[in-house]
Amino acid sequence: MKTLLSERFAPITSSIGFLRLSLDEAADALAQWRRSLVNGRVSAEEAGPFPDCLSLLEPLIGGARPRELIVEAHRGWTAYFDCLLRGTDAVSTVGHLARTLRCQGLAVRAVPHTAGSPGQTHGRFGSLQFEMFGPLRTDFLNYVRTIEMTFDGSRWVFGADGTEQWFEETDAYKARRVRDRFTSEMLERYCKALDLDVFDPGSYGPRSVLFRSDVSVPAGGKVMSLERVQQWLEIVPGMADQIPG
Repeated sequence: MKTLLSERFAPITSSIGFLRLSLDEAADALAQWRRSLVNGRVSAEEAGPFPDCLSLLEPLIGGARPRELIVEAHRGWTAYFDCLLRGTDAVSTVGHLARTLRCQGLAVRAVPHTAGSPGQTHGRFGSLQFEMFGPLRTDFLNYVRTIEMTFDGSRWVFGADGTEQWFEETDAYKARRVRDRFTSEMLERYCKALDLDVFDPGSYGPRSVLFRSDVSVPAGGKVMSLERVQQWLEIVPGMADQIPG
């Protein structure tokens, strides 16, 4: 299964947000929005090259995101990551900024299915998601198109909602085996049709900006290093490369 950096930085990179804006435009918009939420207590700093800049999001935190990172991507896109304990919450940020800035947004998710694999006590339920946002209100917020393949605990479930896009491989949606209806390779091709090579580390950088917001960690909220989170969630970097899907 395809993932970014073979999950070296997962769960940070399990979900990734994208805005069709330059890095400077995205930085200004994110800073303005966050300052409106925390009474101006937000700072921004150059964060260096990708993927090393992802380390600046540590420690990962449950219930609060005092650190967020945006990274220059190819062809006018900017990528978004944050420090949430179970992985980046791309949907809330990208959905809001795509609407307020009147631009195209995208949130993708790629989690390998490791439940039941050798050496895993619990493992993770697999999930693939492609969520496209636009500047206008639709039947549901400003979602344009959502496609997902998720293991719900007992079986694989496929879903597609919104406006079908020209690049979709719709014949695959009729596959007899549900798991074959949407794969990480399809997700990659869909993103490439939008000028994004999401799983190629060379498509990110060189510029990045780290945001720090003065927010409190809720009582009982976990604060953990990336290494500890990977142990807790049973993420083994490189394992996804050997898993189909």
